Amino acid sequence: MIIMAKGIIIESVKDALAAGSNIIESAEKEVVWLLEPAMLALSFQFGIPNKSKMLIEKGGRVRGITKISGTSLDVTRRLMDNGEEVRHIDQYQGAFMLVGDKKESISSINVNMVDVSLDDPLVAFWTDDQAYADFLIATFETAWNEAVDAEKRAREL
Repeated sequence: MIIMAKGIIIESVKDALAAGSNIIESAEKEVVWLLEPAMLALSFQFGIPNKSKMLIEKGGRVRGITKISGTSLDVTRRLMDNGEEVRHIDQYQGAFMLVGDKKESISSINVNMVDVSLDDPLVAFWTDDQAYADFLIATFETAWNEAVDAEKRAREL
C-alpha cells in the first residue's frame, strides 16, 4: 500500500519561490536545497538569500547544490559570500527541492528552467510531512556527497 504525504500543489514559479522563502524564514537549524541556476537568480527578487544569511548568522546552516557555469558563477559567489555552502553537480537538470529543518519542504521534478520568469507555470509540492522530508534529505545527501565544492568548480571556470 502506498501512502501519499498530505500537502499543497504549487502552480507557479512565483508561488514556489514564496513557499521556499517561508520555509527558510521559519527554519531554525538547517536548510538544504537543490536548485537550477535560473531559480537561484530569481530568488534574489524575493530576498531569499538575505533570509538564508540571517539563519546562518543565528547559527544555522544552509547547504545547496546547483549546476555552476560561467553564467551562474556570479549568483553562486553571492550565495557563498552569505555563508552558504554550495556544491556543483554536472548531471543536474529539471528538478528542485528545498527542505527546512528536516520537516517542511517544497519539491518538483521535470521543471524546464530555460528563460524562466516569475509568472511561468510550475507544478511543485509543499508539505510538512516528516517522512517525505526524510526522503528528500536522503536524496540530497547522496547528491551532496557526489557533488564538487563550488570553489573548486569556480577555479575550473
